[in-house]
Amino acid sequence: MIKISIRFVNGSLQEYPESKELLSRLTKLQKQGYEGKELINTLITDDWGVPPLSVEIVGKAPDGSDVNLQIYYS
Repeated sequence: MIKISIRFVNGSLQEYPESKELLSRLTKLQKQGYEGKELINTLITDDWGVPPLSVEIVGKAPDGSDVNLQIYYS
């Protein structure tokens, strides 16, 4: 499992676990040129009440390497 942390413009924080499959979807989208807002909206959702500032992805990749990514919503 990996942990997703979403920081919102109003100062709130949402955290939840996600399967490692999200990392392969992330890599695929990045190779297709997605980044920032477009990447977050496609990877997680585009239905935000309060928009996020950033999304942090932390955990272990399937190959055992550490993952610590921060994607800014811009």
